[in-house]
Amino acid sequence: MRVEVELSPVIATSELLELAKLVDEAGADRLGISDVAMLRDTFLVQALCAEATNRVQIGSLVSNPYLRHPAAVAATLATLNEVSQGRAFLGIGVGAGLSGLGIDQSRPARRLEEFLLVVDRLLSGEQLDWDGPAYRIRGAQIARDIACRVPVVVGTRSRQVAMLAGRVADAVVVGAREMRADALERYRGWVHQGARAAGRDPEEVEIAPRVTLCVSRDGEAARRSVTLYTAHYLSLGSVEQSGLQPERFRLIRRLAGEATGWYFEPEVRYSAELDELITPDLIERFAVAGTPRECLDQVRLIAGMGYDSISMNVAAVRRPGGSMYSGLRETIEGLGEMMTEIRRM
Repeated sequence: MRVEVELSPVIATSELLELAKLVDEAGADRLGISDVAMLRDTFLVQALCAEATNRVQIGSLVSNPYLRHPAAVAATLATLNEVSQGRAFLGIGVGAGLSGLGIDQSRPARRLEEFLLVVDRLLSGEQLDWDGPAYRIRGAQIARDIACRVPVVVGTRSRQVAMLAGRVADAVVVGAREMRADALERYRGWVHQGARAAGRDPEEVEIAPRVTLCVSRDGEAARRSVTLYTAHYLSLGSVEQSGLQPERFRLIRRLAGEATGWYFEPEVRYSAELDELITPDLIERFAVAGTPRECLDQVRLIAGMGYDSISMNVAAVRRPGGSMYSGLRETIEGLGEMMTEIRRM
């Protein structure tokens, strides 16, 4: 099984680089740096990670076609590929959390497709003239000595983008909120439909379910660390989808909404009642959390659904007085203990 690890640039860059080294040493195939507006710049961090690592592929998880012009992204990717000695990839989606920046995200799949076509042609070294709905380019050409091709990894939760990924991407990270076989199979069907429409062999497109991972030798601490995360994503669905009694579902939704801060921040505050309401069986629906052995069992279930790739968003083990860095390091070290067994799946 191939393993992709995502780190969010929410800690000091020097600390993030230490975690990148651990991911590289653990044997992950791809390291993705989250691209979130107003956090540390993903591409600058990626370049530093390339210098700090030796073998892992490096890219964004995921960028979007709105905040940067495709010509600028093409040049950035070519530079990253040079710095990393051929280890760059482009992680791209339609973006999230951009409404506060006043960005019009209408027709996102069409915008993303145009963006990818422009980036691909520029990276090939072509002198490009382009007249499209979103971009106008006249005679642009990347420096010949850095022209290259980089793999494209599309992240999605939508049918249209999943089908687009099947047509043009090397890999797809599918963000089904729950790790249910039927939900993941729906994404696989969309990706394969797009691939066949483009005359591609669907099996050539790598499909990686995206999971949130929290690992500790103290399995209960790992599970408690994703209580609010589980409550948040459970609350996004309906009471029917939750399978819970209406009163319990409404209470979970209310308490999750009253939490202060991002659900993975060490200083986030939420009602202790959620730790009782969010039971291990609910956590298993939304996250891979527990001891290395318990997490391996959950990864095996995903492999048993027919997937030979997995994308892991790393969550910190939350401890009183603990730092985000130490919590993330604990999870990554736990993943390192798991990697030999994961490789055998």
